[in-house]
Amino acid sequence: MPEPAQSRYVRFRQIMDEAAGTSGASYDGHDRFWNLPLDELRHVKLYGIAMLLPDEAVPTPGAPAPSDTSCCHHDAPAPSGRGAASGLVRGLRGQFPFDGTQFPPLLWGGGRVAEPDIQMIEQWIDDGCPATDDDAAAKQHDRSLQALATGAEAHAEHAGPVNEIFSAAGSIKQRKSIANLTDEEWSRLRAAFTWMKSFDAYWLDERSFGYWARIHASQCQHGWEEFLTWHRAYLYGFELKLQDYDPTVSLPYWDWTDESAQDVLPSIADQATSHPPGTALPPALDNGIIPIPFRCWIDDAGLANLTAGKVVPDDVLAALHGILYDPKNPDGTTFSSGSRLFAAATIAYGANPASDQAIIAELERINPLFHWRRWPGGNADLIFEAYPVPADIDRILALDNFFTFGSGPTDDQFFGALENVHNLLHNFVGGVNPNYKYDAADAGDRNDPSNPPLPQEPAFGDMQNGGMTAYDPIFWFHHGNVDRLWARWQQLHPDVGPDDPAAPLIPWNLTVADTSTTQKLGYEYVMDAHVFPTDPDTALVRFRSAPVTVAPHVLDTHRRAEIRVHTVQHVTRGGFHVRAFLNTPDASLATPTRGNDHYVGQVNMLTGLCIGGPGHCAVPKRSTNRFDKRPRHHKTPSNFRLDATAAVRALAATGVTDFHVNLIVLNTDGTPATDALLIDGVSLNFI
Repeated sequence: MPEPAQSRYVRFRQIMDEAAGTSGASYDGHDRFWNLPLDELRHVKLYGIAMLLPDEAVPTPGAPAPSDTSCCHHDAPAPSGRGAASGLVRGLRGQFPFDGTQFPPLLWGGGRVAEPDIQMIEQWIDDGCPATDDDAAAKQHDRSLQALATGAEAHAEHAGPVNEIFSAAGSIKQRKSIANLTDEEWSRLRAAFTWMKSFDAYWLDERSFGYWARIHASQCQHGWEEFLTWHRAYLYGFELKLQDYDPTVSLPYWDWTDESAQDVLPSIADQATSHPPGTALPPALDNGIIPIPFRCWIDDAGLANLTAGKVVPDDVLAALHGILYDPKNPDGTTFSSGSRLFAAATIAYGANPASDQAIIAELERINPLFHWRRWPGGNADLIFEAYPVPADIDRILALDNFFTFGSGPTDDQFFGALENVHNLLHNFVGGVNPNYKYDAADAGDRNDPSNPPLPQEPAFGDMQNGGMTAYDPIFWFHHGNVDRLWARWQQLHPDVGPDDPAAPLIPWNLTVADTSTTQKLGYEYVMDAHVFPTDPDTALVRFRSAPVTVAPHVLDTHRRAEIRVHTVQHVTRGGFHVRAFLNTPDASLATPTRGNDHYVGQVNMLTGLCIGGPGHCAVPKRSTNRFDKRPRHHKTPSNFRLDATAAVRALAATGVTDFHVNLIVLNTDGTPATDALLIDGVSLNFI
């Protein structure tokens, strides 16, 4: 007789225990609250937050959800269901207040729960948290899975960060463009930076942000062939520390040439308009624009903190109230430097040092990616004339010699083309301090040591100082773009690299060869991605994703679009075929492929029948024995990718901005394959 189906309540506790692992975290006095008797669990609260939301507390659909309002992290509509609105599900997804603003995501000290399992828990809560599943609930669950498996219903896009899926699967993670991070991804990233900065008082603590900044001060490699390799290892180590706090976080990249961003390129146009060629320009101070996520702003919570601190005078508080952050006008209420915020509020910087320092500390608390010693800009003839545009980057990527591209060999050290542009951006972002003054009556040369600055006022921003540059959080996103461009150059020019692959990269236990690919270090670069989880135990005959809107700048500037099918199980059967389309919900064997702009491609799968004993062809579990050096199991799940670039561009040319993915699974004779495709999910990626 078949064993009775496991109830969702039992499965829920198993999922939570598996994610908690060996963690002994305490949850408001409970060790593992999910193992409480069900009657108690239904009413349990974690620091005042109901884990399983009672019926009367279900929010009105579309009502604003509580959130930490800050730039690039706006109020969003509340989830409409009881399960989605429960503290437990919000905590598992890392949503407010479990996004790092008040609490870290669940589970504390353990791992994250995969999205399909969260969806099961959410539905269980929606159904009233039953101890056992009656036939009606089981049948409804089966009907829902069947509808998804046949394409009658669309698979929803994953609501959390894309790396949440990849982290749970042990797959390589994605470093996205800052232009395409979601509000939740920004919130998690800021929370991770705040966590690292919380250890800065402990100089030898490797979790400290300052600890990692000091590595650059004492060990950085510039002007020779280890410039790229050393910094790749540096970013890798720093990113791992961020992921110790939140495994879904990765280091995004700041594409300096992104013409959709409201950063430096508008500065170039403004300079060109204001100063015709050949015109003598005055010294330029603090006149550049950087992306909004790195700027400073004052919000209601910050103003309340300053008021409670009783250090900032009332007239200054009133002035700050006049420039409060407005999510409807982020460009007008965020500032590329702290000096510009002070000027906008008509606060005389330096008149009240104690008040100034309280404001600066609050600005850096509100946005841990802001840095006070940053005054972006410079003389237009120097900075803006040489600032890179896409054509400049294309010329650099076309260089076919590693040293010309990435900096010179040991016996002939020099700055390569990419490092040269990198240097310019450091100088631009750091800029010149408009508050710098000299004791001497005749200021003279700003670099003259006989004219010392007033206390605590450096002449230049930290990004211009190799010993201090990594203290500015924007450093990590700037170098992310350098690393991305090297990764792209490696794709264009394989098997070309530094002279000495065996050279150690101090202070890590890595060599130059270890940095030869980003995949070896567990990450890749993409512009944007959309992930659609599936039930790995239900075979798909037809897959249909929910439509997703792709940002115009992504459609305009992506190099490659891919459909990826994740964790394809090698089932014991004859071969089969998977055809992929875009925006073709009724796709079938009869749907044309040739001359069809919606057609993406076909994957032909070869699996085969089992020729071993019982269990020989079962899908293997991931090995946890680090001493097991045997090769991978022959049935280890794999992934496949289809190049969707031509289809995306053809549809985008007709004005399409919403895309959904369609797969059909067929036997070799053309009949539907009902037992072949078992996967973890599908994603649409823009690279």
